[in-house]
Amino acid sequence: MKFDRVDMNALERELVSLRRDIHRYPEAGWTEFRTSALIIDELQKTGLHVRFGESIHVKDEMYGMPCSAALYECEKRAKSESSRADLIKAMHGGITGCIAAIEGGRPGPTVGIRVDIDCNEVEESKGQSHRPFREGFRSEHDNLMHACGHDAHAAIGIGAAKLIHAYKDKLKGKVIIAFQPAEEGVRGAASLTKAGHFSGCDYFFGVHIGLNMTESGSVAASSTGFLASTKMDVIFKGKSSHAGLRPEAGRNALAAAATAALNLLAIPRHSEGASRINVGTLNAGTGRNVIPEKAVMAIETRGSTDEINSYMETSAKRICRSAADMYGCEFEHRFMGKSGTTVCDAPLVEKTMEILRDVEGIKRVVRETDFGCGDDVTTIMKDVRKHGGMATEIVLGTPLSAPHHNGCFDFDEAVIGIGARVLASLAMGVSN
Repeated sequence: MKFDRVDMNALERELVSLRRDIHRYPEAGWTEFRTSALIIDELQKTGLHVRFGESIHVKDEMYGMPCSAALYECEKRAKSESSRADLIKAMHGGITGCIAAIEGGRPGPTVGIRVDIDCNEVEESKGQSHRPFREGFRSEHDNLMHACGHDAHAAIGIGAAKLIHAYKDKLKGKVIIAFQPAEEGVRGAASLTKAGHFSGCDYFFGVHIGLNMTESGSVAASSTGFLASTKMDVIFKGKSSHAGLRPEAGRNALAAAATAALNLLAIPRHSEGASRINVGTLNAGTGRNVIPEKAVMAIETRGSTDEINSYMETSAKRICRSAADMYGCEFEHRFMGKSGTTVCDAPLVEKTMEILRDVEGIKRVVRETDFGCGDDVTTIMKDVRKHGGMATEIVLGTPLSAPHHNGCFDFDEAVIGIGARVLASLAMGVSN
């Protein structure tokens, strides 16, 4: 589709500027206060109807929420860095993200689009070869960085919304664009899905940049190889005591956690597909001569099918429970996030390929690419399919300076303009 009503060169410059702004002020899951306010402000100035705050979430489904003290500090920081404290106030308590709706001039289907907006807990490079540092938009926040391209996704979503809005008289039906918080840790999609935002979608598109698509101008019409994943915090509760005077009176929670950690990594792998487990953090103890009373581990399991992930999750719980018993400790686990596997719908994939071949900037279209990791877009895709719609996850190709989730990660910003045209073309194409 040609977007002759829009000065594309000016729009692309604007979107790159927005990406760099979002990149400079990264915010992790459920703390995307400034990011959400920037997106809402930009969409409202375009004339779009935007929903945000408590009306878009189901609180009981907001997994992995930071503690109240962390939320307070992040909200305070965001207000100091934003001109829209009024919008941030409506997100108090971590109710971040937003949903834009564009109503067409004629009856037709409902198209859903989802882009994620949160960052990673990664320290960004200060090397001269790293463009964000060299050109002055490196992260201002310690140990926070957009190292997975979600800053690009946010800018692409804004651009798509602007393009679709410019042609809403030609649009049949309705387009909703969800700017989802807390994808990292697969925490944010469940809340939006349970709120029913996607249940009426006839067609749904998720989008990601990079991954295994590293050629500029290339695009995959679908994704395979999603890994199901479960994120858990495991808490071991023991009893403190003097380590020299009365060691027998204590119950060593750190010893229980350490035993669990080593044995978690020894879970036999599954013969029917890929299986993964990782112990990401282990925090315990208060002093050298005190039996540790409490230990907390952050762990995750993954599997190439929901069943394999369930096998890993069940095995992990059994090992943690047994390790706690060995040292006379109590054990509990807290569910922090979850995503499943899914497939893209073949009829929509075919239609997507047909539309993509006519998008300006696209040089090569492939049917599918191996996603190779987890993403809670699968939660939305399953919900769309459950209610009779079709869904796919496209991947936009771009050269990468380093792997995803690495402090040197960056990409070719040309993918932002291409991505905006791709999403707008798909929304208009399947509607008409």
